[in-house]
Amino acid sequence: MTSLKNIQIQQLINLILLTILAYSYNLLYPSPITIITLIIFAIFLELTINYLQKKELYIPYSAAITALGIVLMLGWSLWYIPYILILVAILQKKFLTIESHHIFNPSNFALIMALLLFYPKALPIIGQLGKDIITLYIVIILGSIILIRVKRWMISLSFVLTFLLTHLFIFKHYDPHWQIEEFLLKFYSTSFIVYIFFMLTDPKTTPASSYLQVLFGFLVAFFTLLLELFIGVHLRNIFIALFFTSALCFICSYPIKSKKIYLLLLLFTTIVSVIILMQAPKYFVVN
Repeated sequence: MTSLKNIQIQQLINLILLTILAYSYNLLYPSPITIITLIIFAIFLELTINYLQKKELYIPYSAAITALGIVLMLGWSLWYIPYILILVAILQKKFLTIESHHIFNPSNFALIMALLLFYPKALPIIGQLGKDIITLYIVIILGSIILIRVKRWMISLSFVLTFLLTHLFIFKHYDPHWQIEEFLLKFYSTSFIVYIFFMLTDPKTTPASSYLQVLFGFLVAFFTLLLELFIGVHLRNIFIALFFTSALCFICSYPIKSKKIYLLLLLFTTIVSVIILMQAPKYFVVN
């Protein structure tokens, strides 16, 4: 079994543990039957596509991870929405590649497509894992182990430091209503921590070198800050920032013959981001 498969198994186990924790607080939105069905659907879909492409079978742990990522980070009002988003996420992972290189994290891509195609019937969700400090510590420990194994801890560190410092020095001076106590509450949202540890650091769509990882984390935080300054503080900002940064990361990391592809990629991410930002913000919050 490859090292990547070992990491995927560990990440899947972590997400299952987080799902169980969410149920222990009676906060998880979908039913257990729905979650199991979504996981089976994701696995079957990737198995089918892979068999049609390569005539070989394997256990697609990444498909189950994508399904659980959607479950933990998204709320929906129509039963078929998560199935379509899983389909879109896996299709983009299989076919939206350039010279065999992946561009977008599947779970984040699914959230972006949810905002683009199903807004406001599908929205990023907060509160799925509550605000209990013990749960927060568990998520941090599980996430840290994964980051060390995949050698992506510098992305999360760079993002958190940039996010903290820019908000501290910019919002403190330009927003008279800004309070650091309220801002720090964001870091007690386990959903936000899940984003930092499990979505921001996908090894297939993030750089391997240390200095580029620092730059990647900085850019995601910087774009999030720009959106908050000019558009407003909304949960969707972190997903849009990751979406756009992933495209820039690909352009900087993989030189290809046709430069028109770079232009098309930037045009695609820009148009999608602008359409989403033009929507009136709404929130799907678990009580």
